[in-house]
Amino acid sequence: MSAASDAKRMFVENLNSFGNEQSQPEKYKLYLGLIYLVASVEQIQQDLDQIKQLLAKRH
Repeated sequence: MSAASDAKRMFVENLNSFGNEQSQPEKYKLYLGLIYLVASVEQIQQDLDQIKQLLAKRH
């Protein structure tokens, strides 16, 4: 697993444990935002890997 995958799993666990949307909206929004941030990092990593593969094929 990558560090991003580990972080995402932990943020999801925290969201499920501590992020009640009604009683703790700040924590809910924090953990949900962190999950979205990690998802974006994962997408950037995938895009970068694809770019590297394309560049490797050119040389």
